[in-house]
Amino acid sequence: MSKQELTEFDVIVGFGHTHVNQNTAEFKALKAAIIKASKEIPEPQRIRNHLYSQKLKMESYLAKENPPEIIPVGTFLKRFIEALNITKTAFAAYLGYKDSNLSAVMNGKRKINLDLALKLGSIFCVDPALWLQVQSKNELLAILAEDKEKYAKYQLADLLGE
Repeated sequence: MSKQELTEFDVIVGFGHTHVNQNTAEFKALKAAIIKASKEIPEPQRIRNHLYSQKLKMESYLAKENPPEIIPVGTFLKRFIEALNITKTAFAAYLGYKDSNLSAVMNGKRKINLDLALKLGSIFCVDPALWLQVQSKNELLAILAEDKEKYAKYQLADLLGE
C-alpha cells in the first residue's frame, strides 16, 4: 500500500514501512487498554511523565534545522507549569520572582537568564543549557528571517580571495 492509498484511519508507524488502521477492533481495544492503564498511574508519576514528554519536545524542536514555526521558550515554560497543576503566581513565588517578571518571560517580553535557567533545570530535571539553546535558536531564526541576505554575503571563499 502506498502512502497515497492510506485512509484517514491509517497511521504510518515506526520507520514508515508499515501502517496501522486505527479503525480496527484490535486497535480500539489496545487504545482502551492504554487509557485504562494510564488512569491507574499515580498522579506524581503522571506529572513526571508529562514533564519528560515536554523535555523531549524541546529536544525535538532543537533538532529541527528549519522548524515550521518558532516556538517561544515561554511556551515550553507554560507547558511545564501546566503539567504541575499550579498557578504561575505560585510558581513565581517559589522561584522568588515577581509574577509580572515570570509572565514577561512566558510571553516573550523577557529572556530566560542564567539564574532562571538553572532553577528551571533543577526543578524540571532539564539541562539548563536546553532552555538557553531554545531561546538562542529562536533569536537566530528571527534574525535570519529578517535579514538573511545580510549574512549570506559572508563566505570563507570570499575571505580567502578564492
